[in-house]
Amino acid sequence: MKTRLFAVAAMSAFIAVSSSIGTAGATPPAIASITPRTRTIGKEPFSSGPTAIAPRSTYASTDPRLEFFNALNSLRVAMGVGALRQDAALDAAAENHLEYMKFNAVMSHAEIPGNPGFTSADPYQQVLAVGGSHKQWVGQNAYSGELARCLGSMTNSVYHLQGITSNQETIGLAMHDNYCVANFGVMTAAGAGGYGLAQWGGQQLPPGTGAHYPAANAKVLGLFIPADEIPNPAPDLARAGPPIMFRVNVEKPSDVLTVSNFILTGPGGNSVPARILVPAESRPGSLASAIEDASLYRGVVFLLPTQPIAAGTYTATFAGARNGVAINKSWSFTAY
Repeated sequence: MKTRLFAVAAMSAFIAVSSSIGTAGATPPAIASITPRTRTIGKEPFSSGPTAIAPRSTYASTDPRLEFFNALNSLRVAMGVGALRQDAALDAAAENHLEYMKFNAVMSHAEIPGNPGFTSADPYQQVLAVGGSHKQWVGQNAYSGELARCLGSMTNSVYHLQGITSNQETIGLAMHDNYCVANFGVMTAAGAGGYGLAQWGGQQLPPGTGAHYPAANAKVLGLFIPADEIPNPAPDLARAGPPIMFRVNVEKPSDVLTVSNFILTGPGGNSVPARILVPAESRPGSLASAIEDASLYRGVVFLLPTQPIAAGTYTATFAGARNGVAINKSWSFTAY
């Protein structure tokens, strides 16, 4: 079955971190992404450190949301970006929007007045409509296809991966009838809130650290189809290897991550052909070959292999700086 995934992120989606994500040989989903840019705030942001212990949810054992919730939290804890807690209002808003998409046979975050199932115009307003707090930022991922592949599709991507591993604190899910909707919230961000998750507040990495995907010793699919993500992160590549991400805390507008080197070596010790994608803010201080990508968040960079990678163990090595302070990290993972 061909699947479709649609995500929003402006902060916009494996039972265990070491287990396989996706299905070898399966057709990757089509992915769409919108990246609204939220404005910075005029006061010092308030945030918390990442939560290392995943909270429980109220999802039943037979509910596909339980596997998604536990698996995403397992990944986030392994990466060090913090677990998410369930939010009933985000659940309710996700359910309403799923019904809207199903009734109208669309994949969209926006809802149009007069259409069957209309709740409110955007995910933030949809949350307010079910009694959620107005003092939060809300982002949303949406997917259509085999529910078992919903989270795996989000991780095997560029723009969706950065969104589901960001500073959000809460999550609400709806999953049935081959639709999957994930709402995310930042509750402790300064300001009133709105649509598109802010990069301030929420769960922030300690300034001297970084987080990466794949997590150390994880197993990931060695194939990524760039055209299945919209916008396409590599229009010239029909097939690529798994996107590899490194991210740091950029809670303040002046914070910037730069890259001096980012490489991937394969089982034989040879360097894997790849390109480095950086946000606009990172481009001036990064190596000359880095490619500016307007859809990346500040503080996030990607290494994208320019061809699928064979099964085996790989080592990623990142060298760069946050606000001029050096950061060096090397870790290994397995491709299948």
